[in-house]
Amino acid sequence: MKKLLFISIALISAFTFAQEESEKDNELHEAPYDFLDSFDSSRRDKETVFTNTKLLLAFGFNQALGDGNGIGEDYRFWGSGMFDVGLEFSTRLNKKDDLFRLTYGLNLRTQTLRLNDDRIFETQNSITNLVNAPFDLDRSRFTQFSFVAPVHIEFGKRELKEYEDGIKRYGGDDPFVAGIGGYIGYVTMTSQEIKYDREGRDVTSTLTNDFEVNAFQYGLSAHAGWNNAQFFITYGLNNILDSSPLEQKHVSFGIRLR
Repeated sequence: MKKLLFISIALISAFTFAQEESEKDNELHEAPYDFLDSFDSSRRDKETVFTNTKLLLAFGFNQALGDGNGIGEDYRFWGSGMFDVGLEFSTRLNKKDDLFRLTYGLNLRTQTLRLNDDRIFETQNSITNLVNAPFDLDRSRFTQFSFVAPVHIEFGKRELKEYEDGIKRYGGDDPFVAGIGGYIGYVTMTSQEIKYDREGRDVTSTLTNDFEVNAFQYGLSAHAGWNNAQFFITYGLNNILDSSPLEQKHVSFGIRLR
């Protein structure tokens, strides 16, 4: 998880830096390259376009709330995290400006919960619940992987840059933007890792896909900040576990970069 996070941050940062440098170098010459240009060569020659793309990276804290559980109670605050990487499309809703936009895309999402008080998730009779482990644990971590399709209405005027070749594109780092919407997703894998001491040996055990979770997930999300960096929050509307007496939902918040 940490290695994937660091690698993704490095790749996104390098891509963003290269893109910004490209924009600076080409400011008087030609518009920066866009992912969609690969599928339509004539798009490069259009004076303006309605849709552009950005690589998206989001990371932050994750909790599961419900059944009277507060932040940091059933799950550690530090160590429970959320990570997204994906591609975001942004389509202007007005021909004259880009005050309002529809943003949408596809992300790979990882959500991790670090369990407190020597507890684990256990499945019996096709029902998964939170139970006490029969021995002391050094670590108990539950991870859920999913593909998520977010959709937002975003507002905030971005800068319209005009290049020497007559091409115009919206962008810039400074404009304030905010978006509100939601997401739907599909869980592809779940795993639980526990670490404990047995006769002086450090033992790590991992169990995969042995949990009754809701395969489809959906919820609300919002973000606000600068054009390329915002604070975000997501709130799941359905329970993590399927048909379980434990009714808890994912809540995540952090920073998103694009």
